Amino acid sequence: MELRRIALYVSRVRVGFGLVMMASPRVAFGPIYGGGVREPAAAAGFRMMGAREAALGAGAAIAVAERDGGANWLSMIAVADGLDAVINLTSRRIGWRGKVLGILAVGSAGGHLVLAKKIAAETAA
Repeated sequence: MELRRIALYVSRVRVGFGLVMMASPRVAFGPIYGGGVREPAAAAGFRMMGAREAALGAGAAIAVAERDGGANWLSMIAVADGLDAVINLTSRRIGWRGKVLGILAVGSAGGHLVLAKKIAAETAA
C-alpha cells in the first residue's frame, strides 16, 4: 500500500477515535480506567483528549492529502502519543489496562515517527 494512503487511513481513524472519546468518554475509557471516568472532571479531561486526537488526525489527514506539512503533523502526533505513554506508564494509580494503553502509545508514537520520517523523505525527493 502506498505510504501516503497509509498515513491518510491512520489519520482518519484517529479522527474517529477522537470523536468517540468526545461523544462518550465512558465508552472509550471506562474499560481502561474504570468507574472514575464518570467523574465530571475526568469526563471533561477525556473529552479534551478526544478533541486533541480529532484535531491532530484531521490536520494530518489534510496535510498529507495536500502534500504540504504532513510529516510535521505526523511527528506532532508522535509527540502526543509519547506524552500519553509517559503519563500512563509512570502514574501509580493506573491499573494494568492503563499500562497496556501506555505500551500501545509507545508503539503508536514510534510508528507515527517512522511514518513522518518516510513522508518527509518522500516529499524532499
